[in-house]
Amino acid sequence: MAKAVIILTTNLFGVVLMGLLGCASITESSTLPETAQETAAVAAQIITPDVQIEIPATNTNKENPSSVTSATDSAKVTSIGPQAGKLAPDFTFSNSEGKIVSLTSLRGSFIIMNFWATWCSPCKYEMPLFQDLADDKEKANKGLILLTIDVGESADTVQNFLQNSGYSFTVLLDNQKKIAYTYYVRSYPTTFFISQNGIIDSIKIGAFLKKSELEQHLDALIKSGS
Repeated sequence: MAKAVIILTTNLFGVVLMGLLGCASITESSTLPETAQETAAVAAQIITPDVQIEIPATNTNKENPSSVTSATDSAKVTSIGPQAGKLAPDFTFSNSEGKIVSLTSLRGSFIIMNFWATWCSPCKYEMPLFQDLADDKEKANKGLILLTIDVGESADTVQNFLQNSGYSFTVLLDNQKKIAYTYYVRSYPTTFFISQNGIIDSIKIGAFLKKSELEQHLDALIKSGS
């Protein structure tokens, strides 16, 4: 009897741990592109809740412009790919003013790019942390931009989820999973931290369990631009 209880407890712990580490992705194909450039030119629809977060069409580091590397210069020193140390693959979307914005056009800002879905329990677990981040004006003044990307769901599904949950951060829709495909996202949530020069500084697979864990990645990202 005691042995059965131990086995049951171990199994339950494993289920909880897997849930917090991330939901497995359901994809149509297990084949990934040989190079990120093959699918880099993709587009996303944007959902802006009632409380909108403005995403600028361009953003430059006025205090220290020399620390920002252009797309051309970055391409000379590193390859493009969804791995840490490589130049983040580009994609485009419309901002809240209806202007087409590319990831490249946001050079000079620190980018946090979070892939998620409404059915993903670990994604929901960490969302309050990202809402706090979206509301943090001090970090926004430092050039921090949060891009949350819902993968494979409709605008109505995402909008209803945001309204029912009380979240106001801006969401990009990756309906056809092209951006997730470009970034080799195979489980949710997955978060990319991109430096001012467009280089991926770090990648977190699975949910952030506490604010200090997220802050640790943020501090490292901001230091990368100093």
